Amino acid sequence: MKKLSALILSLALSAALLAGCGASASSAASSEAVSSEVVSEAVSEEAVSTAEAADSAEAIQFTFTVTGADGESTVLTLDAADGEKLSTALADAGIISTEEAEAGFVTAVNGEATDYNKDGSWWCLTDAAGEMTSVGVADIELHDGDSYAFTYTK
Repeated sequence: MKKLSALILSLALSAALLAGCGASASSAASSEAVSSEVVSEAVSEEAVSTAEAADSAEAIQFTFTVTGADGESTVLTLDAADGEKLSTALADAGIISTEEAEAGFVTAVNGEATDYNKDGSWWCLTDAAGEMTSVGVADIELHDGDSYAFTYTK
């Protein structure tokens, strides 16, 4: 009888242990699912915030003047995003090529090319005050109301 009691007690303890482990495993799985859901929501919210920030990049306007070899000036009012590089905005508007925008060295503006080695001509980039910029077209960040110009120079 002692053996039978011991066996029943062992079975009862084993059943209790298995039930407890099953609850823990199911509880752990449930916790992992909730934790995973919270992380997914946080990642989704961050993605939405990043997308909203990109979409909300403030639209600006700036003025760009091109004075060609013939002395004729064309004044353009262009749209861009606040902080966008001048080279990118000019390439997007078709004023300079994408390749030159990426290189930051401009030799053709509105289809008019310069060749310093041939005749000493080049495009001078100036700011609103008419001063030659200290940085290249690829280094200038645009802000609302900015004004720049390319002038054919020889």
